[in-house]
Amino acid sequence: MRAASERVAWLWDGAAVPSWSAAHVAVVVQHVLLRGPDILVRPRPQAPPIGPGAKVTPVVHVELSVMQPPVLGDRQREVIIQAVRRAADHSTSGWVQVDMEARPSQRAFYVALLRELRATLPADMRLSVTALAWWCRAPGWIDELPVDEVVPMFFRMGRDAQAMRQVLVDEPERLHRQCRQGAAGFSAQEPVDAPTLTRYAKTYWFDNRRWR
Repeated sequence: MRAASERVAWLWDGAAVPSWSAAHVAVVVQHVLLRGPDILVRPRPQAPPIGPGAKVTPVVHVELSVMQPPVLGDRQREVIIQAVRRAADHSTSGWVQVDMEARPSQRAFYVALLRELRATLPADMRLSVTALAWWCRAPGWIDELPVDEVVPMFFRMGRDAQAMRQVLVDEPERLHRQCRQGAAGFSAQEPVDAPTLTRYAKTYWFDNRRWR
């Protein structure tokens, strides 16, 4: 098996840049909260010090309120699209990433959003999306997403954690195609076996301590 060719640290408010990821980082540049009819956009956080020549993949985090499920329509979609387009303007890696945890009832909105994003982003801008681990075993739909990269997040998996880790190690063929090749996300606080890592050309890493 080949070793993972690239490791990328996810950075958010106040996070430091770990030395091993100095060449390429994924930086959260915008937070969008959808709550009921409200759309709340946080100002762009201060970017961490990043060395010259480093590749930066901007990340837009979209939070869908659980307590007050959002109204999803054209206005919400346009706000997200504009946020991603602004983020893409600052990409030096050729990638932009959307981090959005759509529930099943929000899936149609999510897929339509990604289709419009793909159509409106520059042709040479590659689109990455994160995915909850359980999506990898839900009825197949993520393999058809109009994106260049799906990043399943194999950490903080809740009740499904033990079963998913067993599948990752022993039965990866049970995962949807997009979840067993290309890219995946892991946590510095949750151990993962080497054979699992070697299946992915790119791994993104989360750290509870913000890499400090």
